[in-house]
Amino acid sequence: MRTAEWTKVVYIEITGDKREYIRISNTREAARCLLEKWPAKDSRSYKHAVVGCSRALKGYISDDMARLFLVEAAKAAKFPYAVNPRATNFEKFEMEISDVARQLIAAEQVLLQSRI
Repeated sequence: MRTAEWTKVVYIEITGDKREYIRISNTREAARCLLEKWPAKDSRSYKHAVVGCSRALKGYISDDMARLFLVEAAKAAKFPYAVNPRATNFEKFEMEISDVARQLIAAEQVLLQSRI
């Protein structure tokens, strides 16, 4: 079975007996979410999503198609969800880390110069 990281990450708020926020970035995680965390397993869109994930893991359809099946299941279940491009989020995070690193280096340089 194969699984590749999706080009877009799906965030779902699963509501039922308890509320849970889940980040899903590949087909294996989607299948696990559907099988282990989904409260209502009788809808047509849920079953399509499970079959879609299975087919994607076996290489019969694309991982992006499995993601679309998952999103349709979330819509049908009326779960709040968001789909975000992976690269944009990662680049923003990387920029934030770079900014913090630059600030730390500048602060260390000031501290070292004050000791001289």
